[in-house]
Amino acid sequence: MIPVVPAAHYMMGGVKTNYWGETNISGLFASGEVACTGVHGANRLASNSLLEVLVFGKRIVERTRGGGDGASSRTLDAVALPERDGGRSVPAPGQIVLGSLLWDNAGIIRSEKGLMTAATTLAAWEKEAGRSTDRASYELANMVLVGRLVVEAALMRDESRGAHYRSDYPQSSKEWLRHIVFRRNDGCGRE
Repeated sequence: MIPVVPAAHYMMGGVKTNYWGETNISGLFASGEVACTGVHGANRLASNSLLEVLVFGKRIVERTRGGGDGASSRTLDAVALPERDGGRSVPAPGQIVLGSLLWDNAGIIRSEKGLMTAATTLAAWEKEAGRSTDRASYELANMVLVGRLVVEAALMRDESRGAHYRSDYPQSSKEWLRHIVFRRNDGCGRE
């Protein structure tokens, strides 16, 4: 027997871009699976990211060659990543433990209780993580941060839409016909 389980195949959301694939960081462009272009709405179908790479890849090349209409990257309203008390000191996770936490609490069916469990655990792991020194520690730190962003956005969005399903908020809400963009103060005056 081959075990079959439901899964979210594609990541929705990602790095916000404008018509030319520009992000809010000068010189940084994004397209395909990583980009949030707004062309496909809240759901992704197979091959959409491939089509986006072709279209936006061409636009990015044109833009870097000095073409385009001169429109700059869009300005985005952003909210701060919430500060959370991670509670007691916890040992840093491995990738398997991190994956299990996110699957169990922020997987296909989500609820406030599970998301809060994940949010406090991830905040504790992030707080306890030392300075990254090698590839594995950088990868784990980045995965914890991405997990936090997904969980915090899911907590804020008290509705269900696309692949985001909250059992405690099963209906869509017109209030949430918008994106969530996080900012984080890096301590150097930049956000």
